[in-house]
Amino acid sequence: MKTKLIFSTLVICAMTTSSTYADPAYETFDIHFAVLTSNPSAQMIATLNQMKEEVNILNTYFVKEDRSPIIKFRFKSVSFYNEIKNSTCSFIELGDTMYKNEINWVSRFNECNDPLVKDKKALNFYVYDSYTAAAGYNDKDSFGYRNFNRPFIALDWQRLNHQIQSPEEHEMGHAFGLTHVCVSGATLSTSTNIMASAGGCDGSGGKRDIGFNDSQVNTIMYYVPLIKAKLASP
Repeated sequence: MKTKLIFSTLVICAMTTSSTYADPAYETFDIHFAVLTSNPSAQMIATLNQMKEEVNILNTYFVKEDRSPIIKFRFKSVSFYNEIKNSTCSFIELGDTMYKNEINWVSRFNECNDPLVKDKKALNFYVYDSYTAAAGYNDKDSFGYRNFNRPFIALDWQRLNHQIQSPEEHEMGHAFGLTHVCVSGATLSTSTNIMASAGGCDGSGGKRDIGFNDSQVNTIMYYVPLIKAKLASP
């Protein structure tokens, strides 16, 4: 009788465990990271563990308004500065450039054939040191491009670990075809949509702590199969 009871308990536990971890099927995208900046402070922060944490952040915050997932992300690989600093791929100049806004980074990305810098089978996530004449290297600008369904994003190193207005999910939103949302009168402490921005708006981007709305989710899901197909192509 005792044996039967133990067996029954094990079966119940197994069923409970399997139910707890049984997630719906979400499309999953691999992410390749590359640290482009020579800044020692950035390199201390942009570690292997932090790159894996960036994936956790995306899986936590790249969500709908009800906080449910849309797609999933998975860590694939990372190339650190010392591994790519001598690459012939001119895209790596983004890392510390003082001329960020004068160069077509999409063209340079597309011309790059160094697999340590660009993984053609994954989403590419770059860590760099943003510069402007006004702020110098204390600038913290980040950006993302869908790039004809071969997306990449670039985060200033000071915004890693979800610092300053939810940068990971915001830039990944651009990577999946989303544009900015204007929230008139928003301050930095205002709850706003992930894609809120001060650009062309009389308010700030706010906290960007409200998930994607139905229209945005539809846009993301429209591009999911197109991006999947592009990443699977030669």
